[in-house]
Amino acid sequence: MKCPECIKEGKKSTISIGSSITTAMPIHRFYDEDGKYHEHDPNTHSTQYRCSNGHEWVDGKNPKCWCEIGKENAIRD
Repeated sequence: MKCPECIKEGKKSTISIGSSITTAMPIHRFYDEDGKYHEHDPNTHSTQYRCSNGHEWVDGKNPKCWCEIGKENAIRD
């Protein structure tokens, strides 16, 4: 991982990982009628970062089940 601001500025830096937060919504896990495993996770995972040049940012991720990849608003059961 590299600092996005340092990349723009042509600088090098080290990155410190700060706190991580995950929401606590229930995950819907199941096998469909074809026996394929699904894990529909509505949670958001966020991590704070700070580079040695003082830039700070948060990276958020929303895990997607294989059946939801590429779908903007996937329907959940």
